[in-house]
Amino acid sequence: MKILLLLGLIAIAAGCHTPAEKDNTKFVRFFSWGRPVSEEDAAKFAAAGVTDVLVSNRKQFDLAVKYGMRPYWKCFIPAGPYRQVMTPDEEKLYNYINGKDLDRKMPSAERQKIIHRRRTEKRSQYGGEAVVHPDPLTSIGGISCFISDTDFSLSRKKLDKILESAPDGTAGIFLDYIGYMNHFGCYCTGCRKKYAEYLKNQKLADTQENRNVFYRDRLVQYYNRVIEHIRQRRPDFKVAIHVYPDFEPEHLYGNRTKADFCGQTVAWYFQWPADKIRKYTRYVTGHAKDHHPDAEGIPFLGLSTDPKSSLGYKTPADVERELRDILSAGGRTLMICCGKTIIEPGYFEVFRKYCGK
Repeated sequence: MKILLLLGLIAIAAGCHTPAEKDNTKFVRFFSWGRPVSEEDAAKFAAAGVTDVLVSNRKQFDLAVKYGMRPYWKCFIPAGPYRQVMTPDEEKLYNYINGKDLDRKMPSAERQKIIHRRRTEKRSQYGGEAVVHPDPLTSIGGISCFISDTDFSLSRKKLDKILESAPDGTAGIFLDYIGYMNHFGCYCTGCRKKYAEYLKNQKLADTQENRNVFYRDRLVQYYNRVIEHIRQRRPDFKVAIHVYPDFEPEHLYGNRTKADFCGQTVAWYFQWPADKIRKYTRYVTGHAKDHHPDAEGIPFLGLSTDPKSSLGYKTPADVERELRDILSAGGRTLMICCGKTIIEPGYFEVFRKYCGK
């Protein structure tokens, strides 16, 4: 008995693990926003541990199936009659960081260099949690005003086309870009009218707190309406979402949605402190079922591997630290964007270590 105890203490001191402990050091489910565009990519995705993957066409679908990954057929983003409306200051900054004033004939590389410089200058977070205000979304096309999509007609038509084209064996669908370009709300005539009606019906004053609740609830209601429609048309489909862009008044509101797999940011493209990553991971996984018992919270990690980009930058060592922080906080599932980065040299080895079978 003493010998067994001594051997156990030696194993602990040497950093050894039992088989059960080894299982706990890896992720068991891995969602990728990167598509398997070639045989080589698909094989590496699978080797890196990807279990669930976005696909955009039949070739990608077949590659996902061949390499044992669950294919999610395309990604739905909001439909609406027009782009969201922001304040004049937000609109001005949006145009600046997206290079709207630049000559269209300018060489692409030169144009992108200027845009990266502007985004760095303004400390743009690309739709993540803002560090300065205002910080509108960095997206040339913007996001449609889904609140003004009367009777869900435009969204339903767009969504039905995706659902009807899905091949047999599709695991589900991804949802993204459902949120506000300025992180707070849309200020078009229609949205302001709906907000005024909300205040009148609820007998509330026009305060920032009430405004935040209104826009949060409209956001959640839209998500759930999309999800309910998917389930009516395709009850066999799972819905995986990326909660983006950030909603400033309540960063981790995603568990209010009915998504089967709710990806919420626990580590953004710009490096966050370890305590924040662990705190967010604990919330995303621990409070996933607060509103819907069948929902699962998925820690989302943003990854940019280009040191010249204004979209942050992480080395393989940085990524490994973040994965370990997520695991230490109880995360056992993972969602990554940009997906292609996980199979780049140096990064691939890290993901295979923590996610590979």
